[in-house]
Amino acid sequence: MPVDRPLLSWTGASAVSRNHALLPAGFTAPDPRVCAADPTRVYLGELFVNGIDHPQVSWHWAPVVPGAVAARPTLDQPEFSVAGTLAEVDDSGDDVLADHPFGTDVDADVAPDPEFAFLPFEHLRSSLLHTEVEYRIFPRAALGFTPQAGDRTVMRGAWVLDCGHPPYGAELHPPTFMGYARAADARTTIAAAVVLPVRSSLLFSGDETLATALGNTARFSSAMPFPVAMVQALKEAVLLGRDRVSTHALMAPNRFDPLDFLVCAPLPRPASAQLSASWRFTSRTGVSIQATQLQGPGCVRFVASMDSSYLPKPLTFATADWTWQQLSDSASGQIGATIDVRQAVLDVLKAQGIDATNAPALQLDHPPRVDAYDALQTRAGADQDAPTLLTAGADDQPFPLYGRVRVGWKAP
Repeated sequence: MPVDRPLLSWTGASAVSRNHALLPAGFTAPDPRVCAADPTRVYLGELFVNGIDHPQVSWHWAPVVPGAVAARPTLDQPEFSVAGTLAEVDDSGDDVLADHPFGTDVDADVAPDPEFAFLPFEHLRSSLLHTEVEYRIFPRAALGFTPQAGDRTVMRGAWVLDCGHPPYGAELHPPTFMGYARAADARTTIAAAVVLPVRSSLLFSGDETLATALGNTARFSSAMPFPVAMVQALKEAVLLGRDRVSTHALMAPNRFDPLDFLVCAPLPRPASAQLSASWRFTSRTGVSIQATQLQGPGCVRFVASMDSSYLPKPLTFATADWTWQQLSDSASGQIGATIDVRQAVLDVLKAQGIDATNAPALQLDHPPRVDAYDALQTRAGADQDAPTLLTAGADDQPFPLYGRVRVGWKAP
């Protein structure tokens, strides 16, 4: 272990080796064509600029390394790891709510350690990796740890290109695992970690019962990318006289390969000081975590794993209005010009010989409905890191794993 080890890192070369094993042979950099053959296209915005018949941008977040099924690359895509320091953190004021069923994002830019420097691509500050996670699935308040600039972080998740705004930049979106640490004082490090239970598959269906059928893999065979599903939902709503335009994101349960990370006391080590550490983790059945104190370097090593007995907690289906104004504001931001989406839809349909002026689903007081899940809740006391406690089988709460850590130096 390096003598200048950080407060939080992956153990040894575990994450670095795993990342490189996931890269295809001959890989040099992300290929923007995973978003579109025409790299000026904008997710959703292209429907109003280029027409609805031949969209190129199927995925808001296109996998840099796709899953095994070419037609559904967002399923079972490999997850990449990063370690680094947070350069900037903020809460997004606008996102495409149709594919954000847990609300707008918490954004963070990570300055990666040298071993992970291949992950950033086309960022406004090119050396940083952008990360996004929806705020209602990220229990930062419950954990008592709101990430801020300067914090150390380790994350693992979907490495994608954001196809919403050319040039298509690389992101970790969403992470499945997030860990953060900072020095509470000159002798003490505090840290928090969480594994998120679900994510949007970015595949959609008009059948709302399929959205939360987490154990049903057959449902993906007939699902569609959102732009195609939205156009179909619009036409069906108009032709069948439906009250609202609606299509539903099929949620997918997260699984993770072993997580092996270190939380370390601040340097320098005071003379004759000994390591003092405590931690509290809570996990669902099928998820375990082991901790090992490393007195020499002043760290605690944590190894978390998930086995085949793990089952996600059922997700309660819920929807909310996505007002025409919100939709227009989001689309305007993407294409860089003001657009009235409702009027644009009417114009597009009219050009196809469909007069939808009086269609119920396209009236101002009948906005589209999108999936909108309640914030996921931890157990009470998730912000505590002492006394040491590992609580397994906590199946009343949805997170596979979450916890807090305190590591410091104790004077003799």
